[in-house]
Amino acid sequence: MEKKDFIVIGGGVSGLLSALALGKEGHDVLVLEKEEHLGGVCRSYRVEGYQVDTGPHIITRVAQGPLKHLIDNYFDIIPNFTPHGRYYVVLNNRVKPFPWNMRDWVSFDLLPQTDRMYLMKTLFSISYLFNKGEDLSKKSVADFIGNGLSQSTIRFLNCMSYFMTGAPMEKTPVERFIDSEHYKSQSRGVLDKIYNILMKEGAQDQVYPKGGVQSIITSIISSLPKKRVEIKTGDEVLRINHAEKTIESTGGEYRYNTLIYSGFASDLPKLTENNLPENYKHSLSRLNRINALTLWLGLNEKIFNREGSEIWVDSNPYTWVVPVSNYDPNLSPKGKQLVGFAFSLPHGFNENKERKRSLKSIYEINPKIEEKVDMIHYQMLIPEKAVWTIDTLFADVKTPMDSLYLVGTDTEGRSMGVTRASYSVKKLLSNLREDKVI
Repeated sequence: MEKKDFIVIGGGVSGLLSALALGKEGHDVLVLEKEEHLGGVCRSYRVEGYQVDTGPHIITRVAQGPLKHLIDNYFDIIPNFTPHGRYYVVLNNRVKPFPWNMRDWVSFDLLPQTDRMYLMKTLFSISYLFNKGEDLSKKSVADFIGNGLSQSTIRFLNCMSYFMTGAPMEKTPVERFIDSEHYKSQSRGVLDKIYNILMKEGAQDQVYPKGGVQSIITSIISSLPKKRVEIKTGDEVLRINHAEKTIESTGGEYRYNTLIYSGFASDLPKLTENNLPENYKHSLSRLNRINALTLWLGLNEKIFNREGSEIWVDSNPYTWVVPVSNYDPNLSPKGKQLVGFAFSLPHGFNENKERKRSLKSIYEINPKIEEKVDMIHYQMLIPEKAVWTIDTLFADVKTPMDSLYLVGTDTEGRSMGVTRASYSVKKLLSNLREDKVI
């Protein structure tokens, strides 16, 4: 039985980025993926002439974030990105650009002026606490919101909480709203740092990948050193014997020096024959996943003309609307438009009920869409492996077991999607270096 330097369990974006980096560092890597396709929720496929992603994907922090670091150091083929544009808020049947800073809040008249003044004062207080080193990870948005705000403002705050974390504002940490690279300042002065939060424009480094999110996976796979990295799809891991450093799967048995697990951390105890410490298994059991529904609509003419995406506060459930064919016309047939509508799902949801409710809400917000529908496609997804709430305990990349590491969006809270996965991979590589594994 051949032994590999590393075995990576899971061929999603976290596992593939890990394999790419380790292979480029000169190590022999085997990737085991139980599905017949790679990419997990970071892939694209065809539906009735349209190319849909697994959920809408906007890539954040491309200018100087973790994905750029990985691209610069390990990619041979670089994805082609196009700017996302602005986020627009639809509230009370009106549309305004999202207010990223104090200056924008002054003109954001979708909310009552008294509410805006209150929220600006609150934002200043939060900014000061953040830059003084206050821990805001256990303080919820609701903790800072007093009584007397209008229902429109409450809906807006709750919608943004779901949009950022998949949880209501009572569970959403304030820290998530100030988790942004441009909030950090090189200056030692507190006032300069506060200026960064209160006055700088947000979302300027957010992009959509040309060719769909599949282009990122294609770039990773095309950059893999073929003599170093081997990938086996349709090979499901059944059991991990970490004492002997062996894996039993549907495809055979494998040996390793170091194991990288990129599946759901909460599922790890099922594979390790109960060899994990009890307190560690308990901490993994506390990880809650985000459940989401994406509804893709192919439209027989272009209805969404703005450069950017929309946040529908008026809809029930709240909706994030991304007209992806505006970024890449090749994703839809000529003269048509492809739009993704993303919804967070309630606990204990009924899939059929949520499908009907979501489609109904789209038609209620924009009735002219219904007569233009050319294609309907639903996806039930887990876009993040862990919800970032005030009581979330993320799994660490490093486990209590020597030579066993985790990677993925349940080991890292910063940002969302591909960027969050990239932070996790950077953390993994850092830990492997500290442990002198690479």
